[in-house]
Amino acid sequence: MMWFAFGGGLVGAALWVWRWPSRTQSVTFAALTSASIAAICLAYPDPLAALLGCVAFATNGAYLAFFHSTRLVLANFAVAALVGGGRALSMAADGRTALAAVDLFLVLQINIVMPLAIQVLLRALQGDLIHADLDPLTGLLNRRAFRRQTLDLIARRYDGDRYLIVALVDLDDFKSLNDTHGHLAGDRALVEVAAALRATTSPTAVIARSGGEEFLIADVAPSHRLTSAYQDICDAVAALTARVTASVGTVYTALDAPRRRAMESAVDHLVAAADLAMYTAKRKGGNQCHHFGAWPAPGTTT
Repeated sequence: MMWFAFGGGLVGAALWVWRWPSRTQSVTFAALTSASIAAICLAYPDPLAALLGCVAFATNGAYLAFFHSTRLVLANFAVAALVGGGRALSMAADGRTALAAVDLFLVLQINIVMPLAIQVLLRALQGDLIHADLDPLTGLLNRRAFRRQTLDLIARRYDGDRYLIVALVDLDDFKSLNDTHGHLAGDRALVEVAAALRATTSPTAVIARSGGEEFLIADVAPSHRLTSAYQDICDAVAALTARVTASVGTVYTALDAPRRRAMESAVDHLVAAADLAMYTAKRKGGNQCHHFGAWPAPGTTT
C-alpha cells in the first residue's frame, strides 16, 4: 500500500507538470491524493502516527474547497473520518483510549476548519472580485475583464465557420458636452450609451468601457458581413436624449483552429485595428461606422 500511495503521488504530480489541468483532471488529482493519504495511514504500523497523518487530508480538503464543490469537500472529509476513526479504534484496542479520542478530535477539527475557512474567505471576496471587473459608472466590464472574457468567448465550441468581430466605439466631441453642460451630464451620457450598447448588441457580446468615452465590443458571428450591423450602434447613440454621436471602427478575423491558439496575442492587434478604423470614421465626420476589414490582411501572417 505504501508503494500504491507513492505511485498515486507521482501520477498526481505528473498532471500538473504536463499542463494546467482541466476540471476532470483536477478532481482526479484530488481523488488520487485522498486515496494516497488513506493508503499510507492504513499501512503505517504505528496507529498513533497514522492517526496524526490524517491531518494531511485537511490540505486536500482546502484544495477542493478553493477549486471545487462542497460535495467533494464532504467526500474528502468522510474518507478522513473513516481512516482516522479506524486508526483511533486500533489505539483504543491497545489501551490508549483517551489519547485516541483527543487525537481523533484534533484531526477531525482541522479537517473541518481548514476547508470551511477557505469557503468563508471565498464568499467574502466573491463580491469584491466581481466588482473589480466592472466599470463603476456604467456597470460594463473594464478593459482587463474585456480581454479575459473575449478569450473565453473564443474558447467556446462552435459549429461551422465563425468570425471574431471587434468594435471600438468612441463618442464624438465628448469634451464639449462636459465643458458646456458639466461632468454630471457627461456621466449621464456615458450611462445612456452603455445601455444603448447592451440593447443593440447580441446577448453573447462582450462589452466594456475601456476608458473615458471609449467602449469595446467583441462578438463571435457566423459571417464577417455582420460587421455592417454595427452602424446600428451609431444610430442608437444618436437617438439618445444625451445628444451625442459615436464613431465606430470594426475588424474581424476568422476563428480557424490555428488562429484560436494564437488569439491571446491577436486580441490586442484586433483592438488596435478597430481603433484605426474608428479614427477613419471620425475623419469622415463622425456618427458613422468604418470597417477595417479582415485581420490579418489576406496573404499576410500574424
